[in-house]
Amino acid sequence: MLRELDAHLDPATHGMDPIAVLESLAAPDGRAAIAPLTYGYVSYAIEGFRPRRVHFADIPAAGSAGAIGSTLGGTGMAISARTAHPEAALDFAFWVCSADVQRGPYVAAGGQPGHAAAWEDDTANRLTADFYRATRATLEGANLRARHDGYMGFQHESSIRIVEALEAKEGADTLADDLDRMFASSFR
Repeated sequence: MLRELDAHLDPATHGMDPIAVLESLAAPDGRAAIAPLTYGYVSYAIEGFRPRRVHFADIPAAGSAGAIGSTLGGTGMAISARTAHPEAALDFAFWVCSADVQRGPYVAAGGQPGHAAAWEDDTANRLTADFYRATRATLEGANLRARHDGYMGFQHESSIRIVEALEAKEGADTLADDLDRMFASSFR
């Protein structure tokens, strides 16, 4: 399926990360019109963030199961073990992650909330061209990104390996074997 999609892409996209793809979509003179598989950065869906607003939707379904198989990642909230004020930090964390803050001032300030109440909120969706509702099925059908120390290196290196395989028109079995080995070694 990737090879079929790749046949329709500008080869320049092979060197782009998700932000570069979104920048291309948002550029006033950009030639890009669609990115069927990329991370959802809500900033690009906010009017005025870039010259052209990017509209997001669920990933294409490959089969009858719907929008499944994406990767859910992102940045979380943590409290440093070295803080001099652990109670205040904990209170802040609970406050900023609450439904009212996530769908209110957090969204209004351009944040991308994790709380489900914000994803269904009318104001949050109005400000973002329905980003949250339009991508909800993808979020619900996503796999949680691995969190082990070697995963981000694996993600970067495997992306490069996939592009190499597409450019060389390699067989899917060879690529899958390499990706399996790369993933296994990311734990070492």
